[in-house]
Amino acid sequence: MKKLSGGCSCGAVRFAIKDYLWVLMCHCDACKKRTGSAYGLSVMIENNSLAEFVGDTKTFTRTGESGNPVHYEFCPKCGTTVRWQIEIVPNRQVFALGAFDEPSQFKVVGEMYANEALPWARLGCDLVRPGAPDDLFRNALIEKSKELR
Repeated sequence: MKKLSGGCSCGAVRFAIKDYLWVLMCHCDACKKRTGSAYGLSVMIENNSLAEFVGDTKTFTRTGESGNPVHYEFCPKCGTTVRWQIEIVPNRQVFALGAFDEPSQFKVVGEMYANEALPWARLGCDLVRPGAPDDLFRNALIEKSKELR
């Protein structure tokens, strides 16, 4: 797989990844707020798949539904959310799909928090969770992503 790169709107923050685990659509209220849209699109990677990350970011931390912190990194110049880390999911980080230079390279394989989706904002993925993901759902996302590459 070729290196996948991206960055913020102004170019002050740049990153590249070597591989990813899955791409999913999240309908939770936090993702709606983060994106200012009906959902968020997320690219999950293992920490060792990060090829490069340059530029200064600011961090906003919120408490997730699980009670664990979620740390969002954004560009202080343009405000683009680039990535975040969820403490309940160690050794992984998440990148905003829209921050990639060519987001069309990715395939969305699942939806979570589907019970919170706006009626017109569903993709109709085979893998759907009404709420938060569990290990069974995460493993299914990984397998489905491998099938589609």
